[in-house]
Amino acid sequence: MDIGLFLVPFRAPQTSLKDGYDWDMQVIRWADEYGLSEVWVAEHSTMRWEPVCSPELYLAAALAQTKQIKLCTGANVPAHHNPVALAHRLMQLDHMSQGRLIVGLGAGAYPSDHKIHGNDNPPEKMAEAVDIMRKVWETKGAFKYEGKYWQFEIPEYDAIQQGPFFESFQKPHPPLAMAGLSPNSKTLTEAGRNGYLPMSFNVGREYLAGHWYRYMQGAEAAGHAADRNQWRVAHNILVADTDEEAIDMAVNGAMGQAYREWLLPGYERGGFLPVMVPELGKVTAADIDIEYLAREKWLVGSPDTIIKKLQRDLDASGGFGTLIHFSFDYLDQAEKYRRHFELLGTEVLPRIKNLKHKTETLAQLKRPDGIKD
Repeated sequence: MDIGLFLVPFRAPQTSLKDGYDWDMQVIRWADEYGLSEVWVAEHSTMRWEPVCSPELYLAAALAQTKQIKLCTGANVPAHHNPVALAHRLMQLDHMSQGRLIVGLGAGAYPSDHKIHGNDNPPEKMAEAVDIMRKVWETKGAFKYEGKYWQFEIPEYDAIQQGPFFESFQKPHPPLAMAGLSPNSKTLTEAGRNGYLPMSFNVGREYLAGHWYRYMQGAEAAGHAADRNQWRVAHNILVADTDEEAIDMAVNGAMGQAYREWLLPGYERGGFLPVMVPELGKVTAADIDIEYLAREKWLVGSPDTIIKKLQRDLDASGGFGTLIHFSFDYLDQAEKYRRHFELLGTEVLPRIKNLKHKTETLAQLKRPDGIKD
């Protein structure tokens, strides 16, 4: 197993965008220093709590400040761009990083992002945009494209101009990934069908087994191998020397603020609270105790406690390969947050590094409760 990092980022309102950018670069440097495997950066245009509109720019900046960590867009929203231009920007970054790039693909979760980009059919437009990007990456020579949303022409090779000339550093293109959130995620079925790397947002561990089942449905239908060790699961993690120190940081620090002011109200509006805390029944965001989440749902505590809590997720899911943790704005507790990364790298990671998971066939898996065809 590996441990990675996800910069949505959850940018607290009191943090300026410049200070937040500087903080994010510091967090990426710590992740690289302490042996984390990859960093994912999200893309949004209208969210103050999630204010990165170009993950490629973030990752290009991080490239110059790191040595080994994989650089991952999490995710690009191809329908919000000219996909030919996006494909070329990513090829540029692939060469700059010499193969450290992973490209996440998504339709976008926020209607306001769709509106600002004039995207009135996110799933359909995304499918066409991804098709274009793959054609640009995989097709040799000249071709014309006539689609519903885009039309363009790749011209013949010109010996004087020596172009068109860009190809990906990784062949035929960087690894592609898709993430799922809902219990019956069709996105993960699509990821399996296309052979993309799967990622799950662990809103509730009870639904992780269903996510893997959905991924395997798509993979086996298309004749692709499904490897649990390639599965990423994103989670809330905070490590300290003692449980109580970690709980205090989570409840009274940036993680707790992000949940009180942004995530819980958003989950309530989207109908996801029953997914997050099914055991609490019908509740509102205001009813949920952050300390309960820190103790019972999140990976918060000392290294020993983190390992024990992680085992619950592994048991519920059947096993996954990389634990991706969200970052938060702990600028006011920077040394404690650096210590969090140190403990992850020196105490937690060595204890899970050699853990590998067996992947069954779909027929060998028990169909999880609640999975609907």
